[in-house]
Amino acid sequence: MPDARPGSTLWAIELRDTERREVSFAVIDTDSLAVKWHRQVEATDWWTSLTAFSDQHIYLHNYRYPEVPEPTDLLAVKADAGLLSWVLSNHLLVKNAGEGLLEVAIKRGDSFRHMHCNAATGELLPWNEALPERDDKVILMEPVRYMEENMYFERLAQFISDATGGHIPVAIDYLEKRPYIIFSYYIYEQDKTVQYLLIVTDQKQQVLHEKLSEEREGTGRSTMMLKASTLVYLKNSNEFSSLTLS
Repeated sequence: MPDARPGSTLWAIELRDTERREVSFAVIDTDSLAVKWHRQVEATDWWTSLTAFSDQHIYLHNYRYPEVPEPTDLLAVKADAGLLSWVLSNHLLVKNAGEGLLEVAIKRGDSFRHMHCNAATGELLPWNEALPERDDKVILMEPVRYMEENMYFERLAQFISDATGGHIPVAIDYLEKRPYIIFSYYIYEQDKTVQYLLIVTDQKQQVLHEKLSEEREGTGRSTMMLKASTLVYLKNSNEFSSLTLS
């Protein structure tokens, strides 16, 4: 998940060790190619998940009741060091409200009560209806998934087949950053799913064609993202890669 500041090159990463059932978090800088920190964060467990990155904090949700797929607690971690900053039990993050504030909610029966919260300290504040609505700009682009039942799938699959010398996709993720067209697609090889990344220009010039993973059990989700001109993607499900579309 990228830092919400438009010019930032920081990304927050959630890492899972499935054998030990441990979760850890990291912040990396794709500009300097540096890992700023990587640690298991206090008060987190296997069910904790990354939910936002803004105001010099990464925000996590805890799930106290794993059998109920609803977040129960909000944690804020300092983005510069990975140390726990504050915890709001029984609250969840709704969105960044601007002006150093978050919109949070607490469940009351079948409904939610909304409040504001100081992003730096976690202090709860009364709901301020006069606060102007943020005009959020889209800073993160995620691909559109095309499957065989989609009306555009056959056309995209034929384009990929022509560009790669015969690959027949079974699923396609599609992104555009003119003049680039970006595909993450999956094919079957010997009863296993193999994933590739293909980047071409709008003049059909091939820029990159790379195998990202093989012998997968199935297709993944959110395996590539685009912030400004930086494309990030996963290789082999555990290698974070990025490139700049100049």
